[in-house]
Order: sequence, then structure tokens, then C-alpha cells
Amino acid sequence: MSDQTRDQFFFENQSKELREKYQKAKDGSSTSEHNPKRDKAQKLLLFIMVLYSIILVTFVLLLYWVRDFRYFCFNVLNDFSEQGQYIGAFYIGMIGLWFVLTGFNVVLYDILAGFLIHPFWFALFTVSLAKFLAKYIGFLIGRYGVRNFIYTAMNENIYFITCYLATERKPTKVMYLLQFLAIPTIFKTYACGLFRITHWEFIHPTFFGTVVWAGFWVYMGSNLDSLADVLQSGDTSNYVPIWLKFTMIIIVALIIYYFIRLTNSIYTEIQNDASLADLSHILEKEDEEQEKLLICNQANEETQIQNESEPYSTN
Repeated sequence: MSDQTRDQFFFENQSKELREKYQKAKDGSSTSEHNPKRDKAQKLLLFIMVLYSIILVTFVLLLYWVRDFRYFCFNVLNDFSEQGQYIGAFYIGMIGLWFVLTGFNVVLYDILAGFLIHPFWFALFTVSLAKFLAKYIGFLIGRYGVRNFIYTAMNENIYFITCYLATERKPTKVMYLLQFLAIPTIFKTYACGLFRITHWEFIHPTFFGTVVWAGFWVYMGSNLDSLADVLQSGDTSNYVPIWLKFTMIIIVALIIYYFIRLTNSIYTEIQNDASLADLSHILEKEDEEQEKLLICNQANEETQIQNESEPYSTN
């Protein structure tokens, strides 16, 4: 069996199971059953998430609260940039790739890259390519490395089920919307590998979102005369115009509204599928009854004809 056929069977079985659980959850029925394998996977996943969250929060706090740590990060990137335009860009890009793969994707990196790599278009190319490659690698790891484990742990979670079914129904729209939600990058990479989407449905929304976000912050960095204010305060929000902040709030509100409508339509669709299945089952039973009745009538007619013909054969 080819990998494509195996994936098709995997996603079809997944989709059928999650649709049944989604309907039960929306109807108020319990979907959970005792499953030692699932319980073990959930505990392990919870441990990994807690440990990762502690490391990530520690890094972010160091980055935004400790000035010396910011200067250390800047000096590392600056040392690479001094080795030459292309060599420096390569190493800075590799650091960006590592940031995204580990989920440590921070705005300050884009600003520093824009400040250190010249011209702007070359900096944008470096940052966008590194981040896109990292996201696609994360997608592949999610799809072919950890999807069975994550699915086992999360297939009772209504939020996971909702995201899965929403992505299955509107893959391109959901992927584009995810790019503009302020959620950790790890949910835009590894998690997407669990959903029923094609490689192309992941690639073009991710590439577009990566270039747009990187373009904004790299441009901010390339237009700075000095990094003193950024490195001193660590606050990058001052570089976001007020109109853009309001725009992002409106976009997030619209995305949430769209997701609510999409999940409601999914529930309606699942109910209709269930109704059609019940109707089909009823029709099948009716057909069986009609066939039995027809066979019985034919048998009665044959018996009657045979009884009518017996007196003539006796004479």
C-alpha cells in the first residue's frame, strides 16, 4: 500500500470517528471511554506541554525583562553579520529556522535581522525563506512523526475535534486565517500536520503569512537608525501603529465569528448526514419488506396455479 493510500485511509477513519464524537458532544452525550493507551498519551503530552511552556516562558521573560540577555542575543547575530553579507545572512537565517522549529519565534529576531542584513529585500528573503522552511519541516514532522501519538491523546478534546473538522471542510480558508491569529507558531506548524489538508493547502497560506509578517517587522528593523531603544526596553509594541493594532483586533474578532459560524455549519452538516443515514437505513428496510412481500405473492400465485391445474391432471 502506497503512503498516499495509507494517508487516505488514516484520514477517512479519523474523520468518521471525530464526526461521531463531535455530534455526541454537541448533543450533550459523553464521548469518553476508558482507554489506557489514550490516558498514557494524555499524561505524556501534558508533561511535555508543561515542560515546554516553562522553558518558553522563561526565554520570553529573559528576552523582555533582562537587558543583558537582549544584548547577548544581538551580539550573537552581529558577530555572524560581520563575517560577510551572504555568510552572515546564512547563519542568521539558520538561527531563525531554529527559533521557529522550537516555537521560540519572536518579533525581536525579525527586527534584528532587518537591522543587520542589507538591503531590505535581501533581509526579507533570508528571514522569510528560513521561517517558511522551518514551518514546512514542522508540518512534515507533525504529519509523519507524531500524528498518531497526538491523535490518540487529543481525539476526545472538543476543541481539537472542532479545529480538525473545520480545517477538513474549509482547508484553505482556515489555513489563511491561522496565519493572522496571534497564536504560538508551534500551533501553525506541527499541529497543522495532524489535519486533513494537502501539502499545497499548507504551503501557499503559510508562505503568504510568513512573508507578510516578516515583511512588516524586517522593514521596521531596516529603517531603524539605532537599536538602542529596542535593546534598552525590549518593547516592540511601540513600533506597531495604532491603526494596525485596531485592524488586528477587528481581524481577530472576524476570525472568531467565522469559526463560530463554520462550526455551527459543521454540526448541521453532521446532523444532516446522520439523518440521511437513518433515512437510507429505513428505505433499505422498506425495500427488503417489499421484496419479501413480492416473493410471497409470487409464491402464492404459483401455489394457486398449481392447485387449479391438479384436477385436470387427475381427470
